[in-house]
Amino acid sequence: MASTVPNPLPPDVNKGPLFLVLTCVLTFFSCTATALRYWVRKAHRQLGWDDHLILAVTVLAVARMGLQVASVYHGNGRHVWYLPSSEKKWVIMASWYTQLILFPSICMLKMSIALLLLRIKDTPKTKITMWTMMVGLIATNLLPCIVLLAECSPVSAYWDSSAGKCWNAKIRIYSIYLQVAYSILTDLICSLLPIVVLWNVRIPLRDKFLVCGLMSLGLIATTCAAIRASSLGTSVVDLTYDYCIAAIWANTELHLAIIGANCACGRSIYKYFRYGLNPPETTSDSGNRSRTGYFKASEPSLNLTGGHNTQTTSTIMSSKEEDIEIGNYPDTIKKQTEFTFFESRAESQEELRQKAKAEEAGQQYR
Repeated sequence: MASTVPNPLPPDVNKGPLFLVLTCVLTFFSCTATALRYWVRKAHRQLGWDDHLILAVTVLAVARMGLQVASVYHGNGRHVWYLPSSEKKWVIMASWYTQLILFPSICMLKMSIALLLLRIKDTPKTKITMWTMMVGLIATNLLPCIVLLAECSPVSAYWDSSAGKCWNAKIRIYSIYLQVAYSILTDLICSLLPIVVLWNVRIPLRDKFLVCGLMSLGLIATTCAAIRASSLGTSVVDLTYDYCIAAIWANTELHLAIIGANCACGRSIYKYFRYGLNPPETTSDSGNRSRTGYFKASEPSLNLTGGHNTQTTSTIMSSKEEDIEIGNYPDTIKKQTEFTFFESRAESQEELRQKAKAEEAGQQYR
């Protein structure tokens, strides 16, 4: 990674403080949004793999922030020619680790959004689209990780050129271009699909626009991904400055997507903090949130087509006991639940009357 000193040298500007403030602010909002979502889902006993994945992404984002804060202290954001050799190596080493964290984070984040969409609508076409997209996400985000690990022998040669040999850096950069291109495609799918999914769901039009708008933060993340790719270029001369610019856009992309995915669940968060576990019933429906939607058809309690049987009644009663928000389900389910509840109460009262009559008859016999 030998570099040619330009003549004249560029000004000794420092993007580190901007990088530091932006990263810390975005990480704070991401952590807050994820904590609220996870807390409310756990309170309603509705945790699913989409929640677990976005929690893991947030933890990785915090670890990534820690490395970036330390790298700014060592000179990240300044041109490489103004840094001592030891500081330059430290910044490039930290950048290597943050890249290794970034790609799995983006992969799990997009998978979390896909699984959330499957909880809302789990039709065969949606399942095929989402699972195909997730397979592509794993492949395109695994490739840059493999290249990063295999590029230099030993790995330390990535930040210390005297320690060994490395491949041409263009191999890594082109693998990142592929990852960004597929990431942009998935951003478009995850941002536009909610419009299709929610259009026929019976919730107020205002809520439809709100959820679709929040999910469309992914379109802003798409723009950030494209700028991140263009900021990389194919030059590896001024890594301490160029990687700082790329990291600013990568962090913006990652955290806006986390915030948008969490805020899409904001309605249930708002209802929880306003009403607790027993919100007033409404005539709206936020869709099917069954965790079985990831892999198979919905639970019988959420099947609105076809007849009702004993298993359906049992599942609905179980759902009510597990504090699932009945107000989030269609009127058909609410009426079934209410009917089951009142029918059970009527049966209990009838049994009490029969028992009282039997006791009265026994006393008369005596």
